[in-house]
Amino acid sequence: MLSKRPYLVPAFYDWILDQGHTPHLVVNADAEEVMVPTQFVEDGHIQLNISPSAVRDFHMDRVGISFEARFGGQPERVFVPMHAVRAIVDRDSGQGATFPDEPEETFPQSDEDLEGTPAPKSGSKGRPQLRAVPGGEDGAADKESDDPSASGSDAGSDGDGPDDDPPPSGGGKGGPSLRVVK
Repeated sequence: MLSKRPYLVPAFYDWILDQGHTPHLVVNADAEEVMVPTQFVEDGHIQLNISPSAVRDFHMDRVGISFEARFGGQPERVFVPMHAVRAIVDRDSGQGATFPDEPEETFPQSDEDLEGTPAPKSGSKGRPQLRAVPGGEDGAADKESDDPSASGSDAGSDGDGPDDDPPPSGGGKGGPSLRVVK
């Protein structure tokens, strides 16, 4: 199962900043691929201030968080993969989210990994899929050309093209269909 961390950490980060508060990350410094200044690690964890005023070149995506910050006056490059994030907390209120280790979690190694993920096989649980439904565009075009009252312009319509008109009804065998709602 995909981890919730890559989705929730950016959401909490934005929420904390929108309040004008300071976001802090609690990181498992012993996790693989973590790059943090080891002299500031305590009990295998490090707490990092990731507010825009404390870091430079901040980048956060589904794979991890990277930035440059000063530690003891020395600039350091930091990289925290999402699997190493233990918590994101609002320093001012103490609110935030903690993330326990869950063995079934999977983390992408790059954003391309998520885009190239194969769709689950039918019958398996997973993301819903779109499929073609009889009576689609080809059927709609044939019916429109046979209907003399279909002039292509509706009152109140922008007239931007075929997406402005609702699809014909009764085109399928009772299956789901999509229509444009304005």
